[in-house]
Amino acid sequence: MTERVSAGEAVLRSLKSNGIDKLFINPGSDFAPLIETYARARSKDIPEAITAAHENVVVTMAHGYYLATGKMAAAAVHVNVGLANAAMGLLNAHSDDVPIFMISGRNPLTEGQRMGSRHTPIQYGQEMFDQTGIVREAVKWDYELRYGEQAADLVSRGCSVAMMEPKGAVYMSLPREPLCEETDMPGAPRQVAPSVAYPDPEAIRQAAAKLATAKNPLIICSRGDVAGKVSAELMAVAEENSIAVSEVFVTRNVLPTGWTNGVGGNIAAHLPGADVVLVVDASVAWIEAKTGPAPDAEVIHLGPDPLFTRIPVRGYRTGQAIQCNTVAGLRALRAALPGAPNPNRQAGIEMRHSEFRGRMASKVESGSRGLANKPWIAKCISDVLGDGVIFAERGGPRPLYNVAGPNQWFGNTQAGGLGWGLPAALGYQLADRDRLTVCVIGDGSYMFANPIACHQVAAAQRLPLLTVVLNNGSWDAVRISTLDIYPDGEASKANDMPMVPFMPNPAYGDIAEAAGCHAETVELAEDLPGALSHALQVIRDERRQVLLDVKVGMDDGEK
Repeated sequence: MTERVSAGEAVLRSLKSNGIDKLFINPGSDFAPLIETYARARSKDIPEAITAAHENVVVTMAHGYYLATGKMAAAAVHVNVGLANAAMGLLNAHSDDVPIFMISGRNPLTEGQRMGSRHTPIQYGQEMFDQTGIVREAVKWDYELRYGEQAADLVSRGCSVAMMEPKGAVYMSLPREPLCEETDMPGAPRQVAPSVAYPDPEAIRQAAAKLATAKNPLIICSRGDVAGKVSAELMAVAEENSIAVSEVFVTRNVLPTGWTNGVGGNIAAHLPGADVVLVVDASVAWIEAKTGPAPDAEVIHLGPDPLFTRIPVRGYRTGQAIQCNTVAGLRALRAALPGAPNPNRQAGIEMRHSEFRGRMASKVESGSRGLANKPWIAKCISDVLGDGVIFAERGGPRPLYNVAGPNQWFGNTQAGGLGWGLPAALGYQLADRDRLTVCVIGDGSYMFANPIACHQVAAAQRLPLLTVVLNNGSWDAVRISTLDIYPDGEASKANDMPMVPFMPNPAYGDIAEAAGCHAETVELAEDLPGALSHALQVIRDERRQVLLDVKVGMDDGEK
């Protein structure tokens, strides 16, 4: 006779059999069957539950976990109110094609007739006509569980859709009554994600011919894959054919800092002079209002969704769009190119690289005494990083940091949901506890991150994260945006631009210390190297999280 289990247990077992090892959860009354399953602990064939005290932390830890492992995690929150708090994390994941299996409870549908029916006043107030509408535009697939026997197969379908390129989050809502129903013990997954898509050979031949005959070709990129294969193939294409590469608006770094074909992210300096432009899986390749390709330039876009169809308005010129897995496309392109370096062009590229690195280095000195600046902070962190990783949110742009390879620097996505950096770093470190993980975050973004919830889960999971808060007591991005539009306006002349400062400043160290974090305040730039050295000692010897509250000056923009 087939063993019977609750639909809640079937959901958990199906998540595990579909490759999900972690369930990041902020529980509610709707998850009683899930909690009962964990309490019975009858099997290890369910994901490990990681609880956190805020829904954005839950979703964003799942985001960071994927960046470390390439494995999708699940995130679960309480009905509509929890889903509303989780929406920002889903918007960030959606912007960067990060797969997350998103679950929320759904208000009980019945008023007493069934197991799991309503029994509290809030279950009337939390009812909605369309709860999924909160996140529908941030997920690839959504469904509401109707019957217990559907549970395992729906999970399998959701996982398969999430991992199909371009990857992304999916959502399933779980009303309590069907979650309480009994169903058969689930078996093997019903569906799997498709194999990777390979490019049209003729499209690759045409693109290779354009690049091979170009006088000044340019490659644009902004993110790689978790395994680093995009980086390896892209660098080989560029080195073997003497092509400059501009890494712009970076979310997951592709290039090592010292790689001489990398010419920096100042795309306005490189794009207008290029005659063939290859955009590699970059949703934002340039800003149309500020620069663009030459009128007669050939523009090729390559990636799983080269037109980024999830973005309603994205009017980049596209002479050729090659839809494929990014690694497969670059490998095919590499094989089709002649692999004949151009010494004169290569010398020019390396000169541009040297000039770019010189500009970055020149920014450091002015912030190395007195009030620190972001370039100085980036240099000090780079000096101690080794093979560690950086999560930067308003922590200075990618070119300020020195990294030895791909996937050592992660930036917030183009969705711009604040508070991403700290919980994403925690999710990453949960997957790789012994790797130095540094979160460099602006003070405004730190407050958005629900820091009490973040430091609490770091303590609970014994994650020795290093958090560096850049404290200028203001929403500096708001100030810079205002100056960009009104450079000579009244706001530019104000001592305190309206709505930009937030005073008095919270004592960030006290917030962190409440969760057992070691905290220090750094008032002077010259004290930062010593503070970092002590922080690493605490992390190494005590396996304890550390927060450095670093006083910084106002930014001059992230270019």
